[in-house]
Amino acid sequence: MAFAVALAGCGGGRPTPGAITDADRAAIHAVDTAFVQGWLRDDTLGVLRLFDPNAVLIPPGSQPVVGIEAIRAYWWPADGSHTRITGFTREPEEMGGAHLLAYYRGRASLSWQYTKDGKTSAQTSRSTDLVLLAPDSTGQWRIVRQMWSLLP
Repeated sequence: MAFAVALAGCGGGRPTPGAITDADRAAIHAVDTAFVQGWLRDDTLGVLRLFDPNAVLIPPGSQPVVGIEAIRAYWWPADGSHTRITGFTREPEEMGGAHLLAYYRGRASLSWQYTKDGKTSAQTSRSTDLVLLAPDSTGQWRIVRQMWSLLP
């Protein structure tokens, strides 16, 4: 309900009390850019720092992944495998919300190499991504929820 109330004032392009500012939009865009760049640099800690400690991933066809340690285990399992992102672009389509909760929606293209037991395979995917962000106690925007839907 609070999310619906927070987003209710975001329609029509009119500024409303508590609506995200241009500075918020720039900061949210910077988080998204850092997310993409962190993956391309193979920077686990850089990616994880963008998330709230209690963040939730909602991957397609899987149960939610709750909390930063579970996110680490989901994306960087301790099974001897390694995924290296070889290409990643995310194009924004929509951003809005309120000063305490904002959203970002965009399309992404991803390519990667997965290596395990000396065998490497290459894969690609396209998705529609939805990211919810909120400022932490220092005012830094953090990812609190992230979900994606794979495209054909």
